[in-house]
Amino acid sequence: MVRAADMPLKVNIRLLQEESAHLEGTLPAEEAAEGHSDELVRFVSPLRYELEVTLQPTELTVVGRLEADLECDCGRCLKTFRETLLVPDFALLLPLEGEDAIKLDGDFADLTPHLREDTFLALPTNPLCTPDCRGLAPKASARDLRLEKETGSGQGPARNPWDALDKLKL
Repeated sequence: MVRAADMPLKVNIRLLQEESAHLEGTLPAEEAAEGHSDELVRFVSPLRYELEVTLQPTELTVVGRLEADLECDCGRCLKTFRETLLVPDFALLLPLEGEDAIKLDGDFADLTPHLREDTFLALPTNPLCTPDCRGLAPKASARDLRLEKETGSGQGPARNPWDALDKLKL
């Protein structure tokens, strides 16, 4: 088992010919978030990883788990909250030959960009502080009052917002 502390994640291909490698460690938040431009989601801790890397005849197989702490701004009410990003079944197949081959630096392959890519794909696209967040308070209450008037003080079914389109004569 190799334990890495706050460094880019590189594996020695030559050593993988003898046996698979178990890697545990952290990738600094700046390194993990390099190229990330979403203002609503920020990394507040290093990316923690636990990986098993195996050399196949023409590819590297990487399986394991990724985890990081995030600070998010709600997409509706802009409230700041913390969330844990968890990729429990991380799996990656990296070809060693051909057009899509992983770049080697001597005997070493850098897995960092691939971890970063899969981490970005797992980030929330529209973070919400709670699933039933009503949005900014003044707008939410104005919306509630408008809906209450349309439905007759909460009694009866709400009007269909598409009714106006049904009345159009084209």
